[in-house]
Amino acid sequence: MLKLLIATALTTVVFAVNINAKSQLMSEVGSTQKPVSKVIEEAALTRPFAPNTNTPILKPGATIGIARLDKGRLIAAPYSELRDWASLDMRSSITFAPVSPAALIRNIPEVPMMGGRDSDNKLDEIRMTASDLRMDYVLIYGMGADAQWGSFAGKALANTGFIIDNNMVSPRASTKAMLVDTFSGKVYGTLTSDNIEFGVGELTDKVEALINKLSAKGSAKTV
Repeated sequence: MLKLLIATALTTVVFAVNINAKSQLMSEVGSTQKPVSKVIEEAALTRPFAPNTNTPILKPGATIGIARLDKGRLIAAPYSELRDWASLDMRSSITFAPVSPAALIRNIPEVPMMGGRDSDNKLDEIRMTASDLRMDYVLIYGMGADAQWGSFAGKALANTGFIIDNNMVSPRASTKAMLVDTFSGKVYGTLTSDNIEFGVGELTDKVEALINKLSAKGSAKTV
């Protein structure tokens, strides 16, 4: 009986000492740290690995080919339009260069003179030609019949051979342009302009705005 009383007394003393020590430790910690509930709340509201939503889509220092259409076919752009594209090239960090009809002819299969059937995939041939010229993207544009509602170069959007967002709107305009990835065929934007009396300056301004939106805006290129 005596041994049991002694053991009980020792257990009570040790338990009391432990309680006092823990109380003192919590008091010291609380004086220098935030409450546990506050720490948990702040951790829940912190997202250190949030995704970067401003990642550029276009490659820095890329080259964009300029392809002028006439009734669905690639032609050499008029001088007044080339002047506007040259102006955009000078003020942009992106390089703009025309896609030559001669380069396209080297890429398309030969068609027999009599009874032959011409290719029906003009737009994709332009894209592949720009890719062979080591251009990263191609800006294809046309006027009149090439810029009708819901179509491009006389073709429904679904028949262009390009990868187009289902929600993309393609209204009628005096001039319509598409920015296309030369490797994948993905369309990054459709642009329109009705001010073409003195060239395509308004269209080039819209192209510049689209490029700045899709890329990390850079300063003018050095020459």
